[in-house]
Amino acid sequence: MNKSELALLIQKFRSGKATRSEKKILEEYWETAKTDLTPIENMPLSERIALKDETFHSIRQQLGFENDSKVKKQIAFNRTLYKVAATLLILISVAAALYLNNLPAHNIETAANVVNEIKTKFGERITVTLPDESTVILNGNSKIRYAQNWSENEVREVWIDGEGFFAVQHTKNHQKFIVHTREGLNVEVLGTKFNVKTREYGSEVLLTEGKVKLDVDNKSASSVYLNPGELATMNKRTLSKRVVKDTQYTSWVKSKLVFDKTPLEELGRILHDTYGLNVSFQDDELKQRQLSGEISSATADDILFAIAETFNIKVTKIDEGSVIFSSK
Repeated sequence: MNKSELALLIQKFRSGKATRSEKKILEEYWETAKTDLTPIENMPLSERIALKDETFHSIRQQLGFENDSKVKKQIAFNRTLYKVAATLLILISVAAALYLNNLPAHNIETAANVVNEIKTKFGERITVTLPDESTVILNGNSKIRYAQNWSENEVREVWIDGEGFFAVQHTKNHQKFIVHTREGLNVEVLGTKFNVKTREYGSEVLLTEGKVKLDVDNKSASSVYLNPGELATMNKRTLSKRVVKDTQYTSWVKSKLVFDKTPLEELGRILHDTYGLNVSFQDDELKQRQLSGEISSATADDILFAIAETFNIKVTKIDEGSVIFSSK
């Protein structure tokens, strides 16, 4: 891998667009580079120390621990040392990118901007106001990332893992707003309201107001345009859409769930994704029982109580994270 390819991978990593395999390549590259001392084996000891010192300062700057205005020791590099330093600084970018991506804090310092990362716990629901006054209601066990500052000339971008309801503000200059999901599905809007859900088993977008365009990374599927009341689903990088009752997909925003002949098995998946509960069934017949109506989703216990009463079944908590549905 040459320097240009490495630099491109780093850029994709920092923008949140790197695939799982590309992240693995970066990690392996860095691990190899840490133990490869070939470029500096023949350097005089004084130059090794100088290079080490300068590299240390560069890493601290990229991580935001040092200010550019801070006075640093001046080091005289010869031509060979410059070449080695240039190579190492690329590796520093890899190290900084890997480190920053795994920081637990909400604010992550990058070279260009500050990236906000907001997470919700299981069963938690919060409203986030974005830099342009657009809002996102995050469902439980969800996460979004976005730049703290958006300029008028840049695309407004948000990366989501989980579920969120977006209310996007339209701008005078028709600034694009794009939501990126974990599967590489990109939702492009101007001003609208829509729900995005992206979990391990696939992604879906429900439009309630306005119009959106959906694209897939690498153009593996044709663009899809949604009108209000349409639901787009993506599974194995294949996009499809259909007309649905939007309340069934957005009612969680108001702390309730609306069902229309929904199998209990699907309800078990909601309990797992949003509330962190592992649901098991005594037999397959229970999985196929269907629920229609509206129940409170303020807490997982509200949902479990409603299921037990509606179907006259036994709901047994094994521990804080597991329940079993069985016939009485």
